[in-house]
Amino acid sequence: MTDKPIQHTPNVLLKAKQDPDIVEVPERWVLAIEGEGGPEQPEFAAAIGALYGISYGVRFARKGAGLPVFKVGVLEGEWRAEGVDLYVHEVPARETWRWRLQMAVPPDLTQREVDAMVEVATSKKGGKLEGSEAARRLRVLQVPSGRFARLLHVGPYATEPESFDRIDVFLADQGLRREPWHVEVYLSDPGRTPPEKLKTTLLTRLIEAV
Repeated sequence: MTDKPIQHTPNVLLKAKQDPDIVEVPERWVLAIEGEGGPEQPEFAAAIGALYGISYGVRFARKGAGLPVFKVGVLEGEWRAEGVDLYVHEVPARETWRWRLQMAVPPDLTQREVDAMVEVATSKKGGKLEGSEAARRLRVLQVPSGRFARLLHVGPYATEPESFDRIDVFLADQGLRREPWHVEVYLSDPGRTPPEKLKTTLLTRLIEAV
């Protein structure tokens, strides 16, 4: 009997509701890649492919070595904008967008282990990641714990500003504010789910009082 795969994506990222609340997100380790521009850019799709490909490659390699099996993490996106005053509550121009895509991984995963898998995957003739420059930019990072406002957004990504408005009203009632960047946790596959039914956990870090 095989052991149940270990889930390293924190439950607080998966269990949001449509009413905003405040949660503590624990420290975690992720496999990550950074980029810029909108998600329609080829670089974005290449980054997702690299994340999934190397994550599954490491998973199967560890399983073959008799190590504990882990569940490949849910895709997350951290979104910022460069050179823009995000406190004016306007969606910035797409060329200013900066993102970091990431997936939770076991805390003992090393960069050396990832680099070895990248070398195998990118040199395999005919493989999905053959020659992938995106895969070579993958890094293992430690994400610190933090206090976040959280909400489950249901609907197209384009309507997320409406959900952030709800979060802002919720925080204002408590005398709180948030950082001008956010994390999206993608709970639905946009290739298989109608836009109106997409589910995305939205997280935005609270500004601590001084």
